[in-house]
Amino acid sequence: MQAETKKTSDRRSGFRRTKIFLILVSAGAAGVLFFSFPQRTPKNKKPDFLEAEDRQLDQALHEKQDAVEIVVFYPQEPQTIQSAAKKQAEQLMTTLTAEYAQPVELPAARQEDPDPLLIKADYHTEALAQNTVSVVYLIQKKVGDHIEEERWGYLLDQQTGALVGADRAFDQTGLNRISALFRDAMKNQEATHSLAYSLPMIEATSPVPENFSQFYYDDDRLTFFMKLPEGVAISTETEEPKEDGQAIGDEMQDSADNGIERTNPAMSGQEMFFQESQNQLRWSVNRTQLGSHFLLKPAEDREDLFIPPRTIDPERPMVALTFDDGPHPKNTPRILEALRTYDGASTFFMVGTNVERYPDIVRQVAESGSEIASHTYDHPNLTKLSGDRLNYQLRRVNELIGELTDQQVSVKTLRPPYGAVSEQVREAADTPLILWSLDTLDWKTRNAQKTIRHVLENVEDGDIILMHDIHAESADAAVAIIPQLTAMGYQLVTVQELMQAKGLEMLPGQKIFSGNPDTHGSSVMLTDQ
Repeated sequence: MQAETKKTSDRRSGFRRTKIFLILVSAGAAGVLFFSFPQRTPKNKKPDFLEAEDRQLDQALHEKQDAVEIVVFYPQEPQTIQSAAKKQAEQLMTTLTAEYAQPVELPAARQEDPDPLLIKADYHTEALAQNTVSVVYLIQKKVGDHIEEERWGYLLDQQTGALVGADRAFDQTGLNRISALFRDAMKNQEATHSLAYSLPMIEATSPVPENFSQFYYDDDRLTFFMKLPEGVAISTETEEPKEDGQAIGDEMQDSADNGIERTNPAMSGQEMFFQESQNQLRWSVNRTQLGSHFLLKPAEDREDLFIPPRTIDPERPMVALTFDDGPHPKNTPRILEALRTYDGASTFFMVGTNVERYPDIVRQVAESGSEIASHTYDHPNLTKLSGDRLNYQLRRVNELIGELTDQQVSVKTLRPPYGAVSEQVREAADTPLILWSLDTLDWKTRNAQKTIRHVLENVEDGDIILMHDIHAESADAAVAIIPQLTAMGYQLVTVQELMQAKGLEMLPGQKIFSGNPDTHGSSVMLTDQ
């Protein structure tokens, strides 16, 4: 009867099974019958915080100490990734244990809570192209009723179990965009602004795969983790309050503590915050900004050019490297690569005939963040021209650039060949006339070492430096000069950036020699060829 009653109840509720034993005794024999019945877990019982839906604890790493208990789950399927996934889980466990196992000073809200810290790291996965998978962790930290969350992740090859790095996930154009966007994001965070201009950080954010190989993909966003260079740290303490009364140090500390990703409107939809305990920056960006250059889940490429944002600090010294007579199919790309590596830009005064000859190089200059300017159509002495012939030389390059870039880039400055300017030229010009304050004489010496020495021994804040990218020796010199000027603390900027940062006017027909207010319009010996 008892068994029958249990069966009736079981039909209404059953989940967990229990066993009931009936002992039967008959003449000369005894036996035991086993009946198995379902039994429901009480409806009011809450699941343990460290449990995960559809996961078993034997699919996780478990660490329990006096002050903290940590569970890190990891993927079991496919079998090919299990070993690598476990290693990553062990790495995460090591990080969490090191961060939370030692006694720390807790916020006042937690000090009165005697409960131990519980940490659960559960994951989800998303399959990507080339048989890769993104593993994304939600790390929840619980003290009493207070829960904080943050995310972490990585990519794996599902066939080999190997970690997928930036060399496989992005092409060079993608790396160039990531580097430019990351650097600009740093410059637009007050806590990381100064660090962004330091040589160690510039080198650590150059567009090479090893600098951006710690990342994951989730919900249309790529998130990168950037370890700060050895000996470099971000101060999270400041006595200078923000307008809302909160110090930047407090803001950054809050971000690290609670996983909140704060967005700066100047960062164009990007998100960055500092994780103090791991001395690293975490930055995320929408994959659409990379177009097809995120190879594992390509977005549609926009038809317009990608011109990277640039932020110039007017309080820091700067110089404008300028290159005449190009573009050149070999030399100009070499200079652009060096500029990208060291977070710089230059002004390229292009001759129209070469613009027509090398349109792809023109687009490369535009997408590097450098300035495209005019050096006339075919390099005549403008003082010997008049009327339509003069106007053609002054305006034709702007027309060509507009056609090549679908009017996204307009030419706003011009350098007259040989530095030759007359009153007639000034009146006819509809742009400022850019001359120079430091002439390398590279066209004359054709000696890279002489050019390097001349620049480094004579450079001053605000200089406009004259070089020529049609000469291989000049490109050799530029590739050497660019990192050395950066190490000396100079920002490498375009002429327009220089003038704007220095607060100097640029008027049509105005001769400009320098970004130094004392020599802005002063004449110098003109020797350009």
